[in-house]
Order: sequence, then C-alpha cells, then structure tokens
Amino acid sequence: MIQKCKNNEIYVTDYILFIKILKLLLTKNAFNIIIKQNGNLPKMVAYMKSNITILDLARVSGVSKSTISRYLRGESVSKTKAEIIEKAIIKTGYIRNNYAQLLRTSKSNFIGVLVPDIDNPFFTNIIKRLDELAFSDGKTLIIKTTMSQLDRELVVEDMNFTIPVISIDKSFRNLISITTNNYRNGYILTKHVFKHTKGEVMFFSREKESNSVKERIRGYFTYCKEFNHNIYSYKYNRGLGVDFNHLKNYVINHNIEAVIARNDNEAIKIQSFFNDLYYKNEFPRIRVAGFDNIRLSRNILPRLTTIDQKIEEMCDLAYDKYKNHKKDKIKTYVQNSELIIRESTL
Repeated sequence: MIQKCKNNEIYVTDYILFIKILKLLLTKNAFNIIIKQNGNLPKMVAYMKSNITILDLARVSGVSKSTISRYLRGESVSKTKAEIIEKAIIKTGYIRNNYAQLLRTSKSNFIGVLVPDIDNPFFTNIIKRLDELAFSDGKTLIIKTTMSQLDRELVVEDMNFTIPVISIDKSFRNLISITTNNYRNGYILTKHVFKHTKGEVMFFSREKESNSVKERIRGYFTYCKEFNHNIYSYKYNRGLGVDFNHLKNYVINHNIEAVIARNDNEAIKIQSFFNDLYYKNEFPRIRVAGFDNIRLSRNILPRLTTIDQKIEEMCDLAYDKYKNHKKDKIKTYVQNSELIIRESTL
C-alpha cells in the first residue's frame, strides 16, 4: 500500500511493493530513501526533495536566511519569528529535510548500506536482514545502490561520508566493505559443472557487469584455460533483456550442455526456459548453475546448484563492523562461501 501524506512523504507499508518501486526511486534524483519501523513491520519512506529553499522562505516571510536556518536547526529564535516562519513553511510547502540535517551533523542513528543492485533477491534479503539488526538496535537504515555502474562507483570513491556506510559485495577504499571471493567461487563452480558434463559449458552474463560478476567470469576463464576447455561467454544487453530464441540458437550452434549464470535469478530463468523445451521433448537437457543461493533456488525443480554466500553471516559481520566503525580501520572483509550441489547439475 502506498500513501502520500501532507508532509509530502510517500509511505510504503507493503515490503514486496516497496522493493519493486525502490529501484525506480533510487534512479531518480527526486527522492531520499529511508527505511523506518512501524511496530513490528518496516515502514518504507521515500522523502521527496523539495524545490522550495530557505531563500523562498525568506522571501515569503520577510525573515532573514540566518534566522530561518537557526530555526530549522532547532536553535532558539523569538516566538513571533517562529510563528512567521511556520506560516511560510505551510504556505510554500517547504519540506523539513531532517534526513539531510542529520547527515550533516553526524548526530543521527542512521546506518548506510551500499549495494550494487536490487534486481537480485540476494540483495533484497541483505536489506531485510540489516534492517532487522538496525531495528533491534534502535537504528535507521538508509539504502543506496550503484546500479553496478562504474560512473556511480567512482562518485562513491570520492565521497566523504558523515555517517557509517557499509558496502556489500563491492570493495571501496573509503568504506568498510564486505565481499566474498568471487574469483574462487567462479572457479569451483566451473570445476563442479565440468565434472558432471561431457560437453561444452558457457558463462551467461550481461554486456556491462559488476566487479563481483567479472571476478566470477575470471574464475570460469581460469579453470577453462588450465584444463584446455573451450571458453563460451554469452552476454546480453540489460536494457533490451534476454532474447531466449537467440540464446537457444547459441546453445545449439556451440554444442552447449551446461550454463553457469551470473546469479541465481538469471539461472532460474534459463533453467525454466530450457526445462520447458526438455519436457516437451523438443530439446536435450541443459544443466544450469548460479550464484547466491536465494530461496527460490532450493524450491524449484530441479533444485539449483549454486554458491551460498551466507547472507546472515555476511550481514552480522557488516553490522558488527558498523558498531565498531570508530575503532576499526576502513578495510575489506572477505566472507567465506560454500558450493551447494543440487539436482540441476547432476
């Protein structure tokens, strides 16, 4: 459910719906995204940035900018001027951006989490877990995504944060970062797939990839070169989506018998497509594997072989580093992963 209130906040009380619109909101420069709590349930709030400034308040009220600024910071001003400023705020629709103020003063209970993507259920599960930890500690979670785009990552590298920010699955020199050894993960998953496949194995990814997926691809390449296997790298354009007929023809033309996908989300789509053809006796069986061990990977049939990046342990480590951010040096922490072998590759 979405409800727009008088103070120009958008309240999203349905978690699934929030996740669907979160990506859109984060791509716009008109919103600051914060997760709050409403009882036992998360209350999602998208604060719309106001076009009304202190200059507008000064013009409407006749009160000086410095006095208005003091009033908005909670400092003492005369009762008369406070009433005039309040009337101007109501008249102009000015939004008190407590979010920005708290960030500037560094006196907030905010914790920032930076993720490369929210399309992947792996990251939405991370957000849920960190929100649980933050709520139990009386903190508020702020989410930001780089959308796996290099230009956004470069901006992050140059930012000076006044609140503690944890980066998940991407290492930044100026942030405490929690990652996994994606190179190793790509290598051991490739080794497993080739062990159970006589034919060719390809890696399925996007044309423009996050650093974590690039490392998985590098692990695949390394194993193939070490054991003289052919390398097949299928890439699709994220904006255009996957052309499954083109993918089918690629698999046929290169005698592909197994696909390693960039993550579980993509692997499940590929497995569903080829399994449908297989059960219609229109195509041979294609083995599929992914990364992340999302919930659906163990609920579909056949169950998906994957790499478990241990979300709960990753989040617990991230939150521990947040709580000790004044004592800990900024560095990257590597979380252990585990190969989960299921029926999709056997």
